[in-house]
Amino acid sequence: MENKIKLLTEHMETEAVIITDPMNVFYFTGMYSDPHERLLALIVKKDGSTSLVYPALDDEAVRGTAKVDTFLPHKDGEDAFKEVFKALEGATTVGVEGDHFTFNRYKRLLEVCDGKDIVSVQETVNALRGVKDESDKEKLQEAVDITEKALHTLYDMKIEGMTEQQVSDHLVETFKSLGAVGPSFGPIVLAGKNAAKPHGDTGDTVIKNGDFLLIDFGIVTKDNYVSDMTRTFIIGEADEEQKAIYESVLKANLAGIEATKVGTKFSDVDKASRDSIEADGYGEFFTHRIGHGLGHDLHESPSVDSNNHDIIGTGNVITIEPGIYKAGVAGVRIEDALYVEEDGAYVFNKFPKKLDDMKLK
Repeated sequence: MENKIKLLTEHMETEAVIITDPMNVFYFTGMYSDPHERLLALIVKKDGSTSLVYPALDDEAVRGTAKVDTFLPHKDGEDAFKEVFKALEGATTVGVEGDHFTFNRYKRLLEVCDGKDIVSVQETVNALRGVKDESDKEKLQEAVDITEKALHTLYDMKIEGMTEQQVSDHLVETFKSLGAVGPSFGPIVLAGKNAAKPHGDTGDTVIKNGDFLLIDFGIVTKDNYVSDMTRTFIIGEADEEQKAIYESVLKANLAGIEATKVGTKFSDVDKASRDSIEADGYGEFFTHRIGHGLGHDLHESPSVDSNNHDIIGTGNVITIEPGIYKAGVAGVRIEDALYVEEDGAYVFNKFPKKLDDMKLK
């Protein structure tokens, strides 16, 4: 945690920073708490000193977990910002998370700072969280392993005749039994024509022979790391058009993985997958970016899209998830998570993805 605070202070252009996003507070302190409507705020000064303003009702849990210098609890009914002002004493320039710090809290900050001296540090925080180390890699692998073990159980089941929701419920029950705290989202389970909706709603559609079954989901571990993967199964045998679409997505997935190297632009990774699908004549049916960052949250920095011309660096964790969504015909997405190393991309996912291996009963 000390190293993360040090990195933050090295990038700070203000005398203090206020962090209020609970997951960012966790990132810098090791303590995760949902304050609900109450105020949770980590104040970091340029000299590296840290103060945590938090609901007093969480005092025991916070003091037992958070790595900070000063604890500033506030009781219900008290003005929590008095504790913030105490922690900010002497600081006239302040950074806040532009995507999280609310307007009402901004107005309170105006009591001690001029508006021109309050700036966003969102990009800095996002960039710091976008770089992982070997410890993060190990914990992300644990999240992926639990996810894949749950998905493997489908091979032992009779899926034809089940509903999308029944498959989703089975996956949740299974991964919780394997140690997951809960889902990071979904699971999204889409059968047949529903799979042509990139983020469709899991429902009561009955899964039939000949259907594609698109499953996109992830889990949260006890250490607050998440997974995110997608596999598209076939119930029985695929027809020729289904085979063509599936093989095109698989080629694009592999092209994106191959393109993920230190020094490459994120936009070029998107282009590698997109060019592959366009060459097969399905370009109009690939309607989203190729991927996103992953870590403590499901969608983190960096974004892997055609407009992000930043350079890939060691420690970036991204997803590669091309898809083809042909309404009324078929939908396929294949998603893996990658950790970028000096000599290329380490792929967390070991789950099969060749079409012959994706057959369910």
